[in-house]
This record gives sequence, structure tokens and C-alpha cells, in this order.
Amino acid sequence: MARTKQSGPLTFATSEQFAKFVRVLWDELYWADVYYAIFKEGSRLAKRYETAFQHAPFFLAYTLRAHCQTALVYVHRLYDQNSESFNLRRFLLTVRKNPRVFEADAVRKRRINDPSADRLIKSIGPLDQEQLERDIEFCSDKNPKVRILKTWRDRIAFHKDKRELFRQKPFEQDYPLLFGDIDILIDRGFEILNRYSEYFDTTLRTRSLREWKDMEFVFQALTHHPDFRPRV
Repeated sequence: MARTKQSGPLTFATSEQFAKFVRVLWDELYWADVYYAIFKEGSRLAKRYETAFQHAPFFLAYTLRAHCQTALVYVHRLYDQNSESFNLRRFLLTVRKNPRVFEADAVRKRRINDPSADRLIKSIGPLDQEQLERDIEFCSDKNPKVRILKTWRDRIAFHKDKRELFRQKPFEQDYPLLFGDIDILIDRGFEILNRYSEYFDTTLRTRSLREWKDMEFVFQALTHHPDFRPRV
């Protein structure tokens, strides 16, 4: 039986290239978060405006499904275990192989024009190797949530596995991918990436605040349609 090839750390020549790694992963996390938040808020509003929802169930149900599936594409990429892909685990392996990038002198050079750099560097502290190992494990298939996500990726989401063609038992019963688990994977992704963003150049990135007035407006508008009939 062939042994699965494990992904190794990436190589980079400049600190700007390493910063690019952070930006790419942050972009993946951002869009995973956006699409999943739209799905969750839309699902909440569908229950709140249940009667209005029933006036366009096909369109609204498949719209919500599309947002959920799009979010999962980003989550799959973030926690991909493929040896050729760029993902959170491979990023962390790169961090582990290049500890000098996070030494105080190196960070200070990158923040040379920041008068608060010394205070921030001292507050953040040195790279925590034990935490790094825990983060690597969380992003690997040693984590049951990532292992299930990988199974969905390999057998359902990105490939139609022949083993699933005549399955008697629903796939999700054997490999439950819970909504709460997706929340955890996105939240921890932000936490992990922010940790090494701070170590790298003291930058703490925030998740954008979003308002959902426009989404609720759509459901409210349905209640003013001439064909709308409220429940009695």
C-alpha cells in the first residue's frame, strides 16, 4: 500500500513573501466567514419569517445552500491535507522551520517606523513552540473535525468516490460534519493565523463587522407582496 505523501514547509526568500502567506490565508478565512455568516443569518431569518419564506421556498432554500457550500469550499482549502496545497497546516510547518523570522530583532526591523514596536514585541512575547505544536496538530487530520472534513472533501465535495455510489446508510451518519464544528474550524483558524501574524509583525487583524439589514429587508419585502397571505 502506497504511503500518503505528507506536505512539508514552504520556502521563501524575503519577509514580504512570508507576509503574502498570511494575506492569502486571511483572505480564505475572510470569505469562509462571510459566506457562512450569510448562511447562518439567512437560516435564522427564514425561521423568523417562515410564512414569507414559503412564498419563495425553492429560491431561498437553494440560495442558502449555495452560501453554505461556498463557505465549505474555503474551509476545505484552509484545512486541506494535500501535499501540494497551501493550507494552514503547511503554513505552520513553515513557521516551525523558520523561528528566526519571529525573533525580536527581526520583528523590530520590520516595524522600524512604529514608535510602539518595542512595547508590542514585549507584550506579545517570543514564539511559543508548545503552542505551535498544538496548532499544527489542530490543523492536521489528527484532529477528528479535520479528519471528517477531509473525508467529505475526498469522497463527496471534490470527488465522487465510488464507495459512495451504493451506500445504504447516509454518509453524514458515519461522518457527521456539524454546523458547530464548522464554526469552530473558522474561529480557530482566525485565532491561529492572528497568533503568528502578531509574532511576525505585531499585527492583530480583526474580523470585519457586518450588518445584515439588507438581508432582512428581502424577507420583509416579501410580506408586502400582493400575494402574501399571513397565517391565521
